[in-house]
Amino acid sequence: MSIAAQLPLPNLPSAALLRGGDGLRLATGESVAARSLGQNSAGQTLLALGRQVVALELPQRPPAGTALTITLQADGKLAVAQEQQSGQTVPLPAAMKAELRALLLANAGKVMSGQVVGSNSDGSSKVMVGKLALDLLLPEARPLGSELRLAVEPSGNGLRLLPGSVAQQPATLALAVAVAPASQPALERLTLRPGQVVQAQVLANLASGETEILVEGQKLTVTLPQSVKVGQRLDLRAETGGGTTRLTLVSLPAGQGTVRALPSPLQALLAAVSEAAMAEQDSLAPALASLNRLLPRLHELPAPVARAAVNLLSAQVALDEGLSGEELKQAILRSGVFVPNPGSAGTDIKSALLQLRSVLLLWLAPDQGAAGSNRRTMPPPRGGQPRSQGMSLPAMEEAGDLRALAKSLLGEAGAALHRLRLLQLNALPDAQPGAPAEKPGQVMVEVPLRLGQELCMAQFVVGGDGQAATAEPEAKRSWQLRFSVNFAATGEVGAQIVLWGRKLNVSLWAERGATADVLEGMLPEMEAALAGKGLEAVTLRCKSGVPRTAAPVRAGQYVDATG
Repeated sequence: MSIAAQLPLPNLPSAALLRGGDGLRLATGESVAARSLGQNSAGQTLLALGRQVVALELPQRPPAGTALTITLQADGKLAVAQEQQSGQTVPLPAAMKAELRALLLANAGKVMSGQVVGSNSDGSSKVMVGKLALDLLLPEARPLGSELRLAVEPSGNGLRLLPGSVAQQPATLALAVAVAPASQPALERLTLRPGQVVQAQVLANLASGETEILVEGQKLTVTLPQSVKVGQRLDLRAETGGGTTRLTLVSLPAGQGTVRALPSPLQALLAAVSEAAMAEQDSLAPALASLNRLLPRLHELPAPVARAAVNLLSAQVALDEGLSGEELKQAILRSGVFVPNPGSAGTDIKSALLQLRSVLLLWLAPDQGAAGSNRRTMPPPRGGQPRSQGMSLPAMEEAGDLRALAKSLLGEAGAALHRLRLLQLNALPDAQPGAPAEKPGQVMVEVPLRLGQELCMAQFVVGGDGQAATAEPEAKRSWQLRFSVNFAATGEVGAQIVLWGRKLNVSLWAERGATADVLEGMLPEMEAALAGKGLEAVTLRCKSGVPRTAAPVRAGQYVDATG
């Protein structure tokens, strides 16, 4: 089962410079040379840093071929300066101290930052470069506090003052911050204005990969686009859209001292797609709920819309009469994460969503303002514990504005497509050059299970589990399946199953103690059923309570595949 790899070419955001790997590290005050490749359709400037490509929103749009210097400032912001000429030579002190020679040799061929802190009677300026105070005769006098960019000759024997040293301009960052649904009420209580920048303090990094922050007295649980340390302060900007408040990270944490550049244009592309999907994604459940409300009025919809609606509704897996292993397998294959299999029964969810979105756009044009849900589920974690949440489907309704319902459905379908992209990107292997090998690839899928008037987006994680501890040749490779389902009668129930050869370990868990007791009593029956299939249950157990969430698998992408 291969993952779809047809990626659209989106506009690369400024966040591309900060996502994807450790190809480039800058300490505060250090700089890197870049060259403009021109602008993309969004007006962002594509920059080449060696063999790497990133995109930034710059105050000015330098033409292709323009040489630039990117510097990480002390406040964590990026400063971009344009080099219009090679720079003017700065005479070095006649008696060059050992500290200065060591500084120049250590930074040969690089650009250093300096600041004018005083002036001397002989016309020279006292310049702080790092922790070293230098008396330099600058080509022209600079006022106190002026920021300088000093290029060190490749030989380490000379300095050049680069132009634009005073007028460095910060690049604008806008990194999406996903706020947990449970924290949305606290975010709304802040009553932030659009464009308002507030400071947040990091309180804790949670095992789920989320971060707990404090903003003006309100605690929020969020997913940040980069790792942060407890106690760091972040600048967040409030934005509005779709009737809800969102947050973006507008600067690196002060003292972070690290800027990461992507090792390839492909990694920049994946990071760009994931940033867009993170901000807009949502579960398929709201779209299915809207379709349930529209059922009595399908005859009023245009025929293509009605057919697409029925097609997506057929993706639900009914549990009222039980579920066979083959039916579950087909449902996973049709989850929209995998390339559609021509031999599988039924349309896959992604194709059904694309079809529905397409016919809705044609019908609603030009009135296409998609509403969508204001309370979005958290993005699917890479390598995280499968979790699910049930919901009662709304009653079918005859009243209401049909086009308004369709507009809401259009937004929900788009959000569900973004979530599928994240699931697909999460399934991609780590593409960082030289990165240590991680656990074998595991794929998370979500399957809509329906029981009466209840809908559950069950999460399944399936994949290799490395080498099994056995000498049997046919069992050297083991496989793991984890899942979670949630219905009102049982509460959340999950399992972890590891299979090698004809042997397996089964660990069940239930959120409610009463459900765990019932499952515990069914274990002998389950063991006998497995033996009837020729499988030996080496371990078979059931626990009460939700398992502790393991730390996310290292270096994940948030995922996308086809448009």
